[in-house]
Amino acid sequence: MLVAMKNSPHAFPQPRTGAPRPVAQPPPPLRSLSPATAGAIGGQLLAGAGLVLQWIGEPARFPGFPPGLVYIAAAAAIVWLDRRSPWSPVAAVVLSLWIVGGGLAGGNLTANLASDTTLMVAGNAVMLLGLGTSTVAGALAIRHNLRQRTAPLVKPLSAENPRRPAVWIVIAGLLADAIGDAAPEGLRWDGPGPAMFAALAVLVALVPGRAIPLLCIPLSGAFILGVFINPEPLAVLTNPGADALGFGGIVLQLAGLTTAMVASGVAAIPGARRNP
Repeated sequence: MLVAMKNSPHAFPQPRTGAPRPVAQPPPPLRSLSPATAGAIGGQLLAGAGLVLQWIGEPARFPGFPPGLVYIAAAAAIVWLDRRSPWSPVAAVVLSLWIVGGGLAGGNLTANLASDTTLMVAGNAVMLLGLGTSTVAGALAIRHNLRQRTAPLVKPLSAENPRRPAVWIVIAGLLADAIGDAAPEGLRWDGPGPAMFAALAVLVALVPGRAIPLLCIPLSGAFILGVFINPEPLAVLTNPGADALGFGGIVLQLAGLTTAMVASGVAAIPGARRNP
């Protein structure tokens, strides 16, 4: 009986033949916050405090709630939650430049700094200090992280990125929004909206990691909400015959931003990229 069992092919485990099975690589460990990364997050929080001061000083300028607080909180959260990625601080850098660039191009920033309300001026100064700190610290954090990383980075539009179709859809949605914003003015790109969303589409295509797609979600959502709480675009939507080109532009914007927001969520699914 023992001899039979000893000679049986099932008595002992047999060696496997063929190609070895691929071993799943564990995710990289959570990064402890470097001083630069902490500075990027702290700068966003300081900018948020400055925005709250502006809200207290002139609440009429922010009907309901300052949308900038949503952007700032989202950027800080992305840097913190996605800190496995060396590119996570780019969310703080991009948002800081977004707010300052949009404020300068639209004239709101200079007007607020010249306001007669002390809290409005002080709030803008604090916000600018926070955004400047976040920009510099975030850039230093990215540089430090990339120097520490040894594994190659997968580019968003590379064939190695399994979520590449979603990235293309995000880019298309952002460009559709930019065209819809510029179309009612004869495709003029000198305003902050079209140029900024076109630049965001370029960043989605070039920057590895999930930070930029994640940032697209609150930015797109806030602009969609702005269409429905702002009387001017809402009037165009409810009376399309009065301004057919403007109506078409707003519809294209809404479609593009909605598409970009949904596709950004797909592109940023954990594990979608081989490098976080």
